[in-house]
Amino acid sequence: MSPKPDKSSREFLIVAAAALLVVFCYKGSLTGPFVFDDEHNIIKNRFIRVTDLDPTGLFDAAFKSPLPTRPIANISFALNYYLNGTNVVGYRFVNVLIHIINGFLVFGLARVTLRTPALADEEKKAGMVAALAALVWMVHPLHTQSVGYIVQRMTSLATCFYLLAMLCYAHARRLPKDNRRRIALLGCSGFSGLLALGSKEIAATLPAFVCLYEWYFFQKLDRKWIRRNRPGLIGVCILSAAIGLAYLGGVDSLSRISAPYSDGDFSPGQRLLTQTRVVCVYISLFFWPAPSRLNLDHDFPLSLSLLDPATTLPALLTLTGILVIAVLMARRDPLSSYAILWFLGNLVIESSFIRLETIFEHRTYLPSVMPVVALAAGLFRPLKRKWAATAVLAALALLWAGWTWQRSQIWGDAVALWQDCVDKSPAKARPYNNLGSALSESGRLTEAAANFQKAVALRSNYADAHYNLGYAWVRLGRLEDGTQQLQEAIRLEPRNYMAHNNLGIAYVLQENYPDAIRHLQTAVDLAGDFDTARNNLGVALKASGDSEGAMHQFEQAIRINPNYAEAYNNLGLTLKEQGKLWEAAEYFRRALAIHPGRSAARKNLEEVEAQITRTAN
Repeated sequence: MSPKPDKSSREFLIVAAAALLVVFCYKGSLTGPFVFDDEHNIIKNRFIRVTDLDPTGLFDAAFKSPLPTRPIANISFALNYYLNGTNVVGYRFVNVLIHIINGFLVFGLARVTLRTPALADEEKKAGMVAALAALVWMVHPLHTQSVGYIVQRMTSLATCFYLLAMLCYAHARRLPKDNRRRIALLGCSGFSGLLALGSKEIAATLPAFVCLYEWYFFQKLDRKWIRRNRPGLIGVCILSAAIGLAYLGGVDSLSRISAPYSDGDFSPGQRLLTQTRVVCVYISLFFWPAPSRLNLDHDFPLSLSLLDPATTLPALLTLTGILVIAVLMARRDPLSSYAILWFLGNLVIESSFIRLETIFEHRTYLPSVMPVVALAAGLFRPLKRKWAATAVLAALALLWAGWTWQRSQIWGDAVALWQDCVDKSPAKARPYNNLGSALSESGRLTEAAANFQKAVALRSNYADAHYNLGYAWVRLGRLEDGTQQLQEAIRLEPRNYMAHNNLGIAYVLQENYPDAIRHLQTAVDLAGDFDTARNNLGVALKASGDSEGAMHQFEQAIRINPNYAEAYNNLGLTLKEQGKLWEAAEYFRRALAIHPGRSAARKNLEEVEAQITRTAN
């Protein structure tokens, strides 16, 4: 007979099985689209486009990207680009891998926490509770947005280093003061905290929760400890406040806190009231994360006062009551009390008056960790038999894994994802606009235009929707309608270089070359190194008779993008018209070398070679 595995081996096998289950659950999301800030921080972020691991390039990626306060996350995107360019599968795979690592960290933190002095009664079952907590947390459907929304790697990386910092601290505190390993662990905790902060500013709460962890689980809520360490605790508060202030944008931001938001939609006070309801939604999603309730783009009405809407005051009272319960139960059930404070405290930054979108599910990723641990431990108390508690948690994990798999299938297809948002937020313009973009990319232009029209109807000042509708109509041959929509997009957003570029294309198709040149030149001036606008401007100049100006623009497009086959072809056509057949042939060959299947360049090359042959004869 083979020996039975010891407890620690069984616990590790549970977490390893959870990791495999995560891979299965998220497999369907790997080919999903880039969404929202993915485009700004990844697709259009030229600083992450590193072709080697040169320190200068990595430094630029870290600190010159659109969010330079998150250098660790930026470097991770640069490494992704180095390995697989803009292939979405690579980015999503890394997100899944980070989520799995976080699951193991949840296991480690839960196990060491359940072995602290304040939780001595939990020590015998600490390993099994920790393993099951990690399993439940890893397959929680609420995390599909944190994993599926690529740029929210910033959240999962911050959580990774945050949990590692907590884990190192907890292990260090179990060792004697003069132990070298203790000193090393404390150093690792501090360094990991800095990496967490370099991934996303939500880690600003880490110093406060380390102190709270110490007081709850090692000092057993001893008030004398607080009095003895008052200066240090005050210092921690100042540190957290300083980090929070930096997150807001420095000292100058204080004068803007009470001012209305820049778009005039609502004030910071109204956002703060709204967040009481948002946090209640987060709590409900934590306990019942059915796919029908999950949404990438929630349509959440504002709280204009305590009574408008009527749910605002009850939400405020509910959160106040939960906080009171956390305080009252602290000595009797320190784990549940700490979990409540952890959940609410780690939402403080993003669920406050700070100018952020109202609601996003990925904001619950870090806050959900300790509540899951408390949930698992809590089930083991009333159910005296371990197998019963294990069965309940395993059943819950299987249910949630099924929901996660179901939700990840939607994340795996752009049209399905945005159709889901439209179905759940039918009065919100943005889902219609994004569904239109997904349909447009799949070649379904008529359906795309219908969704863009719906977005414009819901929000008349939506510049992006006007732009998308105009471009769709241009592609469908409705040039006058398309021109009108693109003009409106530019009126609403004068510096939208893509709108200027596409309006220029519309004018070229209408043979209105002066207006085409004017808008395409504007696109070039606004965007700088924009190869497409340069090429289009060259086409307009060539059509208007300015061959020299056209050649210059084609050459500039090639300088910006040496693999721009269309610009090589257009430059060849211009040289052909000037009678420079040998040079024209060379540019046609370059276009074919980049895209061998390009029939236009092949046809042009054959014609030029035929002319060269006739001339030679």
